[in-house]
Amino acid sequence: MDYPRFDPARRIAILGAGVMGTKVAWACARAGIPTALYDSEAGKPAVSRDLALTWSQGAERERLAANLLPCDDLDAALAGAQLAFENVPEDLALKQAVLAEVGRRLAPGAMMGSNASSLTCSPLAAASGRAARFFNMNFSDPRDGRLVEIMLAPQSDSRAADFARAWAKAIAMVPLLCRKEQMGYSFNRLWRAIKKEVLRQIEEGYATAEDIDRAWMLIFGTPVGPCGIMDQISLPSVAKVEHQYALASGDPADEAPAFLQRMIAAGLHGERTGRGFYRYPDPAWRRPGWLEGED
Repeated sequence: MDYPRFDPARRIAILGAGVMGTKVAWACARAGIPTALYDSEAGKPAVSRDLALTWSQGAERERLAANLLPCDDLDAALAGAQLAFENVPEDLALKQAVLAEVGRRLAPGAMMGSNASSLTCSPLAAASGRAARFFNMNFSDPRDGRLVEIMLAPQSDSRAADFARAWAKAIAMVPLLCRKEQMGYSFNRLWRAIKKEVLRQIEEGYATAEDIDRAWMLIFGTPVGPCGIMDQISLPSVAKVEHQYALASGDPADEAPAFLQRMIAAGLHGERTGRGFYRYPDPAWRRPGWLEGED
């Protein structure tokens, strides 16, 4: 069987209608790619589709509505798909179970991938049952970022990276290939060092989230700071990634700090729930004067 090439006219199935799954599905559908959005929680894909529609206007919104299909049935989502791309929480056992199930149901020639932030590709590729046609990708927020990192397993065919690159470019992302497998890719390891230091300073009382973000935005000229970015990612996702690093190192200090765990337990999950480090939909960092400390 010929190795598949990415075809923008063929369906992609996005599995997991959480924060990043919804954003990736939005990026695909707005580019005109037929996109099925599936979640095991009944009704969640429709809610996520409605949210995604609020991110587009005019002709783009019409294109999004025409191409984004919410699915509560896995087989319906996978039907005719050239790619099944998993976006479930950052838990190795969970991802492996989902990928194994999808691999059994997906057409034999189709591609599979995982949106993993910290996990390496090999254990996920093995679980899929089609390692030669498998890749990892780690997306920045497609709404206001363009970077996506690609990682292959040693048993992946090099053409899996070609497929991933073509898909990324079709949705206006800039793909970078991680030359060897490593936990956290390349940029995400840099982000992890920043994130870990930000959380330490807040936990130990050296600075507030607001002042850390102000400092970052003033120095680098970015529209949002590290704490605002964590809100966009979702704080539970941040904590799950930190947990993976703690499992790998065996060091409890690599876990998310206690204050972040308390925020999550209180339902302060970030942008999607309306409150995290900031209140949404009108976070303080977007207001005139806030950067200068006048708000």
